[in-house]
Amino acid sequence: MRKNFRVCFLSLLLVMTSLRAVEARDIYVRLAEGVSSVTITSDGPLKIVDAANKTHSPGKSISLTRSGSSAVVGKTKAPLPLRISGGGLLGYNGRKYRGGFFVTREFILINVLDVEDYLRGVLPAEASSKWPEEYLKIQAIISRTYGVRQSLNRSARGYDVGDSTSDQVYRGAGVETAATDRAIRATEGEIVTWRNELAFTPFHSDSGGYTATNAHVWGKNLPYLTGVREPVEYQSPHSGWTARIPASQLQAALAKIGVGVGQVREVRVSEVDAGGRAINFTFVGSAGSASVKSSLFRTAIGPNVLKSTMLTGGAPVENGTPGAAGASESAWPIADESDFLPRAPAPTSNTPMSETEEGRLTRMTSDGFFTAAELMDMLMNPEKRKGYLYIGIQRGGSGRAAAPGVSLPKTRPDTSMPALRAGQVITGKDGYFVFQGRGWGHGVGLSQWGAQALVKKGWKAERVLEYYYPGTTVRKFK
Repeated sequence: MRKNFRVCFLSLLLVMTSLRAVEARDIYVRLAEGVSSVTITSDGPLKIVDAANKTHSPGKSISLTRSGSSAVVGKTKAPLPLRISGGGLLGYNGRKYRGGFFVTREFILINVLDVEDYLRGVLPAEASSKWPEEYLKIQAIISRTYGVRQSLNRSARGYDVGDSTSDQVYRGAGVETAATDRAIRATEGEIVTWRNELAFTPFHSDSGGYTATNAHVWGKNLPYLTGVREPVEYQSPHSGWTARIPASQLQAALAKIGVGVGQVREVRVSEVDAGGRAINFTFVGSAGSASVKSSLFRTAIGPNVLKSTMLTGGAPVENGTPGAAGASESAWPIADESDFLPRAPAPTSNTPMSETEEGRLTRMTSDGFFTAAELMDMLMNPEKRKGYLYIGIQRGGSGRAAAPGVSLPKTRPDTSMPALRAGQVITGKDGYFVFQGRGWGHGVGLSQWGAQALVKKGWKAERVLEYYYPGTTVRKFK
């Protein structure tokens, strides 16, 4: 108990420091790396200050060329790093940017600007300005959280985020819209927190019906990033897709991650999660077989080739208690909106939970047996954990009987595209393997198309966020 208290107290100190840092926080965005020269423009006269604190005034445009630990500025050499400002917006590679530029000793071009101005160049690139206003608020909050979290943990690389999908797409001032600007102003300073810390808020286009657990994708177990079912039905451009991939391309992808099985003869889904999303593949070839994490393989083959790890096909599983291998889409419940409102509290218990009981409750949590409200109640009131264990046991029993005062979700009626089960094989024919699936993206955290569907049902931004990131809280720091 004392150890836990010290941990919580230290976390509180850290977040108090973070709160001060969030205000007027600048973010460092990498625009170019690995280049030998950059051309920079400005609406007004440029001002360049070098490492020796010498000022250079090259006019409204300048081409900088790297020369060892210096940059050639006009006809002179200026020691790196350089700080660059201008009269108005700065320009690089055909785009306009707010704030200033910074050229590091490694000749990396960085845009340094206020987080709120940064978001003005992120939202239109990550979400359509024609999407619902409430959804744009959601995107503003999670994008702000991600950016601030990165800026508070700046690494030795010298910048916080890149401008591509490896972090968040950022396109500068040229893409700003009135709708996305309104969403940013309406949520100014709002950030998603987990136990007084900034939450990690990844998002993706479409979960395909059930989001992924962070531990299955990126390896770290984060309680607020466990898989959750989409609460309402929706359609997106990614609701169903087919990828016909040559066996040679599979082999090349496996080689990238150091896996060699010879000529690929069979691809098997060897493990799935509670929602039916593939966790591991087994590749069988002429030189042996190997198990590969599905998210790792998707990255190797290309995220635009294998759009998601929510694969479909095969016969639906009959309704019943899901086994350890997971279940098809049709075998798992879906809730309507009323099922995610707070419920009658679970009974409290002063009896400590055994290691076995703790493990069982953890598995139930990751398998989606509890609603977002219940997860939050469990986290805020640890004495109720044993009560929730009993509720989970009842829900997993024959007929899914519920504890008193707890309503169970309805069963999803759509079985047209069931998820693959563990042990099922991806079809291979004539040198090609055919993958079918739903959704697009890594699947962790918020589903953009799913969140839009909830907004259209009347859910507010905070409620949506607390559903996709169960146990978190939206807080305003400014």
